[in-house]
Amino acid sequence: MKCVYCGKEYSEGGLKINVSNGTFDVCSNECRKLTVDYLNRDKEYKNRSYIMIFCGSIGFILSTFIFSGKYKLVPMYIGMIIAGAALLIYPYIFSSFITFTRYPIKKLTKMVRILGAIIIAISVVFLVLTLRQPV
Repeated sequence: MKCVYCGKEYSEGGLKINVSNGTFDVCSNECRKLTVDYLNRDKEYKNRSYIMIFCGSIGFILSTFIFSGKYKLVPMYIGMIIAGAALLIYPYIFSSFITFTRYPIKKLTKMVRILGAIIIAISVVFLVLTLRQPV
């Protein structure tokens, strides 16, 4: 069996966690507690994540249809920073917990946060380069 939280393979001594769409295996009481904590945060914060990502997408719409000239892409970069922040702060983007049978929660959370940080960094660089262009 494979722990849904840490990804560790184990053969005995595991525990089960029941959620709305299935039962998952964890290797220890610590991973069980961390999984339950993650699931509770997911319930509480997933909508905030989706709202931030949606608000970030408004930057793309503004850049496409409203803004023009030198600052045309500024709303898009700001939107990308907001979307990246959503991933960094609230890494609860998966609607199905079945994903965790392939990628454990601990690893997936880290990957989503790294992706969010990369999106923020790239967006800030492009935003600064855009704002520093001579008129």
